[in-house]
Amino acid sequence: MSRLPPSPTERIDRSRPLGFRWCGRALEGFGGDTVASALWGAGIRTLGRSFEYHRPRGLYDLEGEGSSQLVSVDGVPNRSAGTTPLREGMEVGAQNVRGDPRFDAFGFLDRLDRFMPAGFYYRLFHRPAWAARFFQERMRGLAGLGVLRLDAGDRSDAEEQAERYLHADVAVVGGGPAGLSAALAAGQLGLRVCLFERRPWLGGHLDWRVRDGRPLANDVSALVEQVERMDSIRVFRHAPVTGVWGENLLTGFQCGGTERAGGVTAGGSATMPFDRGPRESHWECRARATVVATGSIERPLVFEHNDRPGVMQADTAIRLARTYGVRPGEAAVFSVGDDLGLEAALDLAGLGVDVRVVADARREGHDAALAEALADAGIDFRPGWAASRVRGRARVHGVELAARAGNDAPRSSRSDAMRVGCDLLVASAGRQPDIGVLSCAGARFRHGERTRTFELERLPPDVFAAGSVLRLTDLEALICSGLIAGLEAAAACGGSVGGVLTRERARLADLPGPARGSSIVRGPAAGRRLAPGRKAFLDFDEDGTWKNAAQCAAYGLDVPELAKRYGNFGLGPGQYRVPGQNLAMAMAEIAGRRVGSFSTTTVRPPVIPPSLATLAGPHHDIHKRTPLHDDQAARGAVFRRAGPWLRARYFSADRECLEEIRNVRENVGLLDSSPLGKFRIWGPDALRALQRVYVSDMTRARRGRCTYSAMCNDTGNIIDDGVVVRTGEDEFYFTTSSNRAGTTVEWLRFHTRYDGWDYNLVNLTDALASINVAGPNARRVLAKITGADLSDEAFPYLGCREIEVGDGVAARCLRLGFVGELSYELHVRASCARYVWDLLWEAGAEYGIRPFGLEAQNCLRAEKGHVIIGTESEQRVTLLDIGMGWLWDREDTASGKVGAAALRHCEGQSGRLKLVGLRLDDAGDAGGATTGNSGGASAREVAQRPEDGALVVDGDRIAGFVCTTRHSEALGWQYGLALVEDRLAVRGGSLDLYESPGRRTARWTATVVPPHFYDPKGTRLRIAPEGRPPRADGAPTQLAPAAHRRSPVRFDAAPARTERRAGWNVALDYQSDRTPTDALRQACLIDLSHRARRDVQHRDIRTVRPFGPDVPRTPGEVAVRDGLMISRMNGTQASIWQVGPGAPPPMPDGPHYTDTTDSHCWLGLLGEGIQEVLEGVTDLDLFDPARARPFLTQGPVLHVPCQLVTWRDDAVLLAFGRGYGRTFVEALLDSGRHAGLRPAGERVFADWVRASDG
Repeated sequence: MSRLPPSPTERIDRSRPLGFRWCGRALEGFGGDTVASALWGAGIRTLGRSFEYHRPRGLYDLEGEGSSQLVSVDGVPNRSAGTTPLREGMEVGAQNVRGDPRFDAFGFLDRLDRFMPAGFYYRLFHRPAWAARFFQERMRGLAGLGVLRLDAGDRSDAEEQAERYLHADVAVVGGGPAGLSAALAAGQLGLRVCLFERRPWLGGHLDWRVRDGRPLANDVSALVEQVERMDSIRVFRHAPVTGVWGENLLTGFQCGGTERAGGVTAGGSATMPFDRGPRESHWECRARATVVATGSIERPLVFEHNDRPGVMQADTAIRLARTYGVRPGEAAVFSVGDDLGLEAALDLAGLGVDVRVVADARREGHDAALAEALADAGIDFRPGWAASRVRGRARVHGVELAARAGNDAPRSSRSDAMRVGCDLLVASAGRQPDIGVLSCAGARFRHGERTRTFELERLPPDVFAAGSVLRLTDLEALICSGLIAGLEAAAACGGSVGGVLTRERARLADLPGPARGSSIVRGPAAGRRLAPGRKAFLDFDEDGTWKNAAQCAAYGLDVPELAKRYGNFGLGPGQYRVPGQNLAMAMAEIAGRRVGSFSTTTVRPPVIPPSLATLAGPHHDIHKRTPLHDDQAARGAVFRRAGPWLRARYFSADRECLEEIRNVRENVGLLDSSPLGKFRIWGPDALRALQRVYVSDMTRARRGRCTYSAMCNDTGNIIDDGVVVRTGEDEFYFTTSSNRAGTTVEWLRFHTRYDGWDYNLVNLTDALASINVAGPNARRVLAKITGADLSDEAFPYLGCREIEVGDGVAARCLRLGFVGELSYELHVRASCARYVWDLLWEAGAEYGIRPFGLEAQNCLRAEKGHVIIGTESEQRVTLLDIGMGWLWDREDTASGKVGAAALRHCEGQSGRLKLVGLRLDDAGDAGGATTGNSGGASAREVAQRPEDGALVVDGDRIAGFVCTTRHSEALGWQYGLALVEDRLAVRGGSLDLYESPGRRTARWTATVVPPHFYDPKGTRLRIAPEGRPPRADGAPTQLAPAAHRRSPVRFDAAPARTERRAGWNVALDYQSDRTPTDALRQACLIDLSHRARRDVQHRDIRTVRPFGPDVPRTPGEVAVRDGLMISRMNGTQASIWQVGPGAPPPMPDGPHYTDTTDSHCWLGLLGEGIQEVLEGVTDLDLFDPARARPFLTQGPVLHVPCQLVTWRDDAVLLAFGRGYGRTFVEALLDSGRHAGLRPAGERVFADWVRASDG
């Protein structure tokens, strides 16, 4: 290995060797190495091949500034070798290579450049017609920046991604002297500061610089220490910024999670080596002000063969030596344009590298002390000279240098040229500000005559710049400019900076100003015209040469933005970094205009490209599950997504659900209908609100009776249906479809927003489970678990009763008939649902009770002619068109019913689609077509009926479409529902059906019949029919034990100790050997769903007794009283949480209080590291120091609506919909695994509350 002796600036751990493979070869590096430094240290000089010409490419930079050092890592392409930390066992491969990187089979393309001028792919291959596609496929096969290996999925980083959503008053980009000073200035004023440094350490360019044997990092070590010790400053190392968006939103990614190379993490936990933890984490930071201190980068020097392996920038050479202990070369030549290049030459010479010549493009302006030091070291120093050509193909063997004739005439005569043998050429035209982040923020730049580079002209609001990005080089000036920028940012956040800002501005004016630079773009060409294969590159990513730029100008595209697109300059991963300012200066030179005539091209995010896996982030399939999910899964349910819910589709391998359907028609079945929307509405104007949104006359709703109705939108389209039950004088209970459950509250509020009505509404969808007992034996089964009178006289069709089942579990029972049979719908507490479900199974065992799923329900309801909104309705049809006009109260014109005006307008119109029933004729030309319908049919019958969605045709016109088709065993024929033009909706008429599955066509004929196929008079709904008798071998009924309430939260770990409390099994401990104090040393997740919660709503909420006076005055505020926590949610609503450690105080009851214990999962997040956990799952600002604790925040966590109470910085209470419980907790634990998040028992929470004085 080509390693130098240890250096005080070294960042590698030589005691920790790491083995990896390069193109199948076993190599070794050290901990702290990047892939690039490890490869160079192992003697690898060719890292890949170029995009277009397949030229050998080496290590040009270590900052990921282009595609030259992109490699594949463990099968993942396009990873930057210069910034990817080395890990044990890595598989690293070269890219864009056919064969070995040293001997590419397509290397001959380098000599065919005459056939590939700028933009040739725009002008060629248009004729003949087949040529474009033919050559496109072959050109894409030759070009590219890596290959995506689909067989590498098992080794991808997909499971090691993370996300962070940060909040700060001031965001500082850059951890050099200026960035550190800015962060410290803002942090000392008590502002929250996030500092982002793209490298794994702080200090900027001083980290690796050594002058006179003294590391310059010592000059800022005090700053680094102060920043790391300040509580208000969070430091994120190895975290490049990818863009700045509106309102100071910064985005970026971090390698290795929140690790630091030394010290502590941003979250405060111990560090990890960079080869552990998440591979990359995407982060977003919302700041009030931003300080950009990104420093400067080297501007490439353009000369012949400036891309050969062994040509590198000065920073790259010195960082290899000082940071990674790698010898960059044996014999070196320098061609530079600034003092840092001279300093690097001296430093490498002191490390034993044979520095033979140092050429400086500047004739004057260089540091005299450095020039004298070069002479003292015996190094040939040539001011006004520059590299003109590299000799060697696979690597550098020598360099041609020449004297510059003048700024405007870079050619020289042969007498002013020399050849020098070497294996390393350190080349740079000088330094340029790193303008990427500032450009994304909206800054503007102009060319400075003195600095000879593009300098800052205008900044957007609340964005400030400091340091080398302003062309400052003096250390004291860098620190002073950072201090000024930090104070300006603090002032933008409302901080008081007094006269400090004025004094610092005056001090900066007395310090050395912006450094003078070099305007050189290309080295002297020695009067030579470049032959084929000899190229001078402006852009390494897309192989854009000086010749290509001249061709663009010849075509009339002499503006940088046009040349950029036509000649492919700056369109690769490096974007502005390599061609950047050079392109604007080169186009000016080619066009014969003064330098600075053109501005730089637009920089677009991402400034530094992250991987697609990082942008995608971790994938968590968060969905709702019913309280009966586990039992249904155990019984063989096949699930499907239905909106946010995961629901059972069918329960057997028979997708036709024949047995499920037959069992409901002849016996009894159970359906889990828990996703059904369920709501409580009350108040003086509750009835008026219902009258507004429902089409029926809601004054007919009475106690003990279900009133069926529907909702329409403003165009008369039916959007929802359900039943309404009056439960009090001004109180109602109503249901909606599953799909509308999440938007019903907003729908009512929206349509009554200007009326000032006094009513309250609460969503009980998650709080109440719904179990449908359907079939002729439904009454017999239900009678076994309740003492209520279920006779037709006492409990008629569309009746509603409050009953008790089993061991005193309260249930609201609705007698409905959606599936066309005797049906009872039990609405019970979600926590008791499994208990009631088990009761029904045991009670129905002797009847052979079995579950049925959505597919069977769909077939049963279609036979009955009941519609499903969205299946038998669409945006072109109204309530009247689907035969439900009988619901509409036409006489009501005072309540302003939503959709009534549209219904009046459409009533009587012709040419509309109408819903009709279909009876498919036996004869039909199905053409062998097959379908995937379900419905209890043989394979032959299925193959001979149309798919849902088949067309209804009238000659060559489309006259409608089929909504549903099935085969009915009960009817003995195939039926369907269709929307057809009204002229065809004639009973007894014939319809032609058409579909084209695949490349074949199929036709059927059908007869129009009434849509109510099964039991059209509804006899089976009103008078219970006789079902199957009990089975002779049926098991006797054995009721389940006493009611057991279940939490929706399940942890993989089993609790060490539990306690029975009010029907709940409460987990007290998960690790019995830990005390609560020890437990809180890491993040803990505690299930508190068993603790009582109440929702209270009232127009004047502070008048509601007994807790109204304790409700905070402002939404978002939280009060604690006698073990109860009261959070103000909005102007009319609050929540009461039982948080006390002892016996729970009595929770209030009354018309304005709703028990929501079963509505939500309630979790406690306690301990160190919870900020890091929560920042990974939500972009809410939960730790704003300006807000008094405790406080309430409402918003999405893992895309799930939540209520969060920040009690302290180490304690957050979190409540969300109960249905999300299982998948949400799994995702939260997965997201927090890097922060050590683990389950804990309720004892930890209770002890914490006692310690914090509750």
